[in-house]
Amino acid sequence: MAKNGFFIACAAVLVLFLPDRGDTAEIQELLPVVRREIKGDRALGYVRRIWQYDKWSTLPMWKKSAQEACAIMKERGFDEAEVINTPADGVASYGTWTNPIGWDCGEASLVVTEPADIPGEYRFLANYKYNPSSLTFFSCPTPPEGIEAEIAVLDKPDPEALGRLDARGKIILVSSGAGRLKRYLDRNGIYGVVCDNEIEGHPEANAWLNTWSDSPGGWLMNAADSRNGFCFAISKAKGDYLRKLISEGKTVKVRAMVKSRYFTDDVLPYVTGCIRGSGSEGEEVLIGGHLFEWGANDNATGCAVMLETVGALNDLIRSGALPRPRRSIRIWMGQEMYGSLAFAEGNIGRLRKTLAAVCCDTPAPDYELLSSTIRVYMDCNVCPTFTDAVYPEVFRAYYRSIRSNKVIIISPFLGGTDTYFCEPMIGVPTNFVYMENGSPLHHCSLDTIDKVDVRSLRDLCVTNALYLYYMADAGLDNVPYMAQLTFDRGVQVILDKTAEMKARLASAQDGEALGKAMAEGVKAIGYYTGLQKDALTSIERVVSADEKVKVRKMTARYIEDTGAIGEMMKKQFTASAEEKAKSGNIRIVAYKEKSGPWEQEARTIVPKRKYFGSLTLDGIPVEEWKEVNSSPRWWSPGSWAAASYWWCDGKRNLLEVRECLELEAGYPVKNFDLINYYKFLEKQGFVEFVK
Repeated sequence: MAKNGFFIACAAVLVLFLPDRGDTAEIQELLPVVRREIKGDRALGYVRRIWQYDKWSTLPMWKKSAQEACAIMKERGFDEAEVINTPADGVASYGTWTNPIGWDCGEASLVVTEPADIPGEYRFLANYKYNPSSLTFFSCPTPPEGIEAEIAVLDKPDPEALGRLDARGKIILVSSGAGRLKRYLDRNGIYGVVCDNEIEGHPEANAWLNTWSDSPGGWLMNAADSRNGFCFAISKAKGDYLRKLISEGKTVKVRAMVKSRYFTDDVLPYVTGCIRGSGSEGEEVLIGGHLFEWGANDNATGCAVMLETVGALNDLIRSGALPRPRRSIRIWMGQEMYGSLAFAEGNIGRLRKTLAAVCCDTPAPDYELLSSTIRVYMDCNVCPTFTDAVYPEVFRAYYRSIRSNKVIIISPFLGGTDTYFCEPMIGVPTNFVYMENGSPLHHCSLDTIDKVDVRSLRDLCVTNALYLYYMADAGLDNVPYMAQLTFDRGVQVILDKTAEMKARLASAQDGEALGKAMAEGVKAIGYYTGLQKDALTSIERVVSADEKVKVRKMTARYIEDTGAIGEMMKKQFTASAEEKAKSGNIRIVAYKEKSGPWEQEARTIVPKRKYFGSLTLDGIPVEEWKEVNSSPRWWSPGSWAAASYWWCDGKRNLLEVRECLELEAGYPVKNFDLINYYKFLEKQGFVEFVK
């Protein structure tokens, strides 16, 4: 009965507080105009033009790829289009990411020389000219005649197992983790690595391995890295064949030949361009993504989508079919993370006037597969924003008009690509779109031009064009719709968090556990309610300073109602806990948070970070690292080192930082001492402690 009463009350609240939203007329009016102008075939042509260079994964080809992207911008009449060069010397850094050295390769191959009587399909293991994904970039050169060595199988890709293996003067065969082994090759006298990562359902395919660094968690080779060691990727079928021969007691030898070179006197480019807005405030919206990866889908399609999207908008504006928007629409393309960090450092003033951004790191795969979905990633909790409600709605509106069964999946923030613009030192709300179809294209030899579907390209172009133009021209008139969308999403987030906390009550079997679950649930519901109120407040970004008061009046009701729903959910959650206690004859024990020596010290430490982006720990000997075994450069909610850094604003103490981490991850910090870690960071100059 209580449950029914609760849902009736909720329904009443939503009816009273939220008018019928419907679709925004502006997006619906834009849709046919934009869709007529977008050309999927033209975008596919851009994929070809970019991929012809990107697939080789060398610095000279990366430079050609950047020049090609810039040429396309100029062909489409962008108001600005330029290639910006940064040093490829292995020393220059942006944020804490160290630029790579230069690397080029003419040819490389891996051939079985012993036993002599094996089929040709297993004798010729890898050839860079025919399959560039078969060689890991930054692999060292061999003597001109190559290196002939025996293959030794390493069952577990870790340094201890490698140390126990008799592999001096040999080449090792592993099934994963090849890049993590690079720093151990020299000390064990090993020439190189062959890796046969499994591509599910495709034993004939090989992985593309894009990590070759001595730093744990590292990526591209910099000046501090050893210039020894090479790495080939072969198919699982070939790897299994070699393993079978070795298990039968046969000696397997291969000849590895790599004609590569290193250099430090060149440049790593990124590309930027824009179509100018009509406003005088210098505001922009941004779409960005990375060049320079092996795959046609990852990420030549993402770059082609950006070029066709902004190019089509430019054509519509120049022809008069669309008025010039208030804000400029900008593209960024370059090396993933390294290039966007260089862009951020050189354009921090511009980014602080950027209303919203999209990361377009996405394939455009088979349109027809039932498993084909659109996944839209939200911002992280440190950046509550209304764009998390608006961007997915553009996809829903588009697919409702053309294909109602298309699944739009909303996912939490994801790091590991150029999505970090949302972090507070930069402050640009950034959403990330990823088109999925269930096929294993990512980072493997299957990701070739024939896997790109022109219809998927068209859809990604249209949806991003709708969003970019809508946001570029957004003003006071758009606030009511944005507020409704943000309120809708906020209510759903609060309801979902309440359901999650209620599910935890089921596992509480005694009074202490129930009291703890009850206290944590109330805190979590309150916290996520606060985030949704902050997201509504962020709509003020859409207008000029003299209109912000009007926006506050327009959003005040939604903010108040969000708070009211949060309070209602806390009361309903508490009632559920009390019902469980009553039905189980359990006496709830009030939960008291621990306040020992660690907590007392944590309250006194208020770290303020010095660098934007994520930390790499480049240049610090691994033996001196504290609390981390791998670089904290890759953000995830449970990567305490990476996730905590963005909360360090010089106002929160470490106890408060820990609470933010746990509320976002949904589970407690374990086996990680924030005090020890931040004392290490303070010593290394990455943070300062505010007194």
